[in-house]
Amino acid sequence: MMQGIRKTILKISPFNGVIKSTERAIVLGIAAAFCYSAMAFLVKFVADSTTESMTVFFRIGVNLFWVMSVLGYKRWRGQHFPLKTRRPGLHLLRAVSGFVTAFSFFAALRYVPLVNATLLVMTYTLFIPVLSFIFLGTKTSTENWLALGVGFVGVIFILKPDGGSFHPMMLLALLAGFSSAVAFLGVHELAKEDNVYTIMFYSLSLPFVLSSVFCVLNWRTPDLRMVLMFIMIGVVGTAYQELLTRALLHAPPKIVSPLLYLSVVFSGFLGWLVWGYVPGLFFLVGMILVILGCIFSIRYAKRSLPPAP
Repeated sequence: MMQGIRKTILKISPFNGVIKSTERAIVLGIAAAFCYSAMAFLVKFVADSTTESMTVFFRIGVNLFWVMSVLGYKRWRGQHFPLKTRRPGLHLLRAVSGFVTAFSFFAALRYVPLVNATLLVMTYTLFIPVLSFIFLGTKTSTENWLALGVGFVGVIFILKPDGGSFHPMMLLALLAGFSSAVAFLGVHELAKEDNVYTIMFYSLSLPFVLSSVFCVLNWRTPDLRMVLMFIMIGVVGTAYQELLTRALLHAPPKIVSPLLYLSVVFSGFLGWLVWGYVPGLFFLVGMILVILGCIFSIRYAKRSLPPAP
């Protein structure tokens, strides 16, 4: 049924036959970048009215509801996936790192300008080759190391701009980037043995349990407005992951991944529009170095790896 609807939409679409696969990936990648910025914006917007624990709980909860609905539909159609795994420890590492990514990023957004926090989280691209080299023995080219060096110099510019604008909570955003890289490598290794649906199940259900514990300990009864904001955060966060996944179906990561750095541009615009924040010269220099380092690191990678989930 769904395939029939998709074919009908493509048939009547005025862009049918015009938008090629790569162009579709670009459109989807830009949309994913915007959704990521929108999620970060909403998290920062409600930060003073709630706790990070509750925001993370609803963010993961909405995503889990969507994934379980999709998996339920697939099981109804006769597609089964095993829940048994031979790598429970790695699933736990993936779950904890995913939770740390969300919690530290959301906590940083309370104190750090939107564009700064977004850019520091995107440094996961710099951490992936380093962690992969240390723990997996992945070979890295000289060009890739140079690109990583440029990126990390940019991080130094951002963390220590003109001496007075450094905020310790920036380190939380950087931690989010690091833990996101750990989560990515966990998924990359799990994919060698486990079914993709098994990975999806544990990648969301375990962080949901963790977030539930913290949510209960830091519970604040939300009003209707706050509940709607939580749902919006979950929806745009889930949309980001769905759009990114679909973009990667149409084009390789080396094309899609650089598009995600548009989220920094979107975040900068939203931060200026709502809070009037204008980044300083040191941040702008650091931003350029980080983005260039990340993009060239992706280009020089020995093998194409998808962005962290």
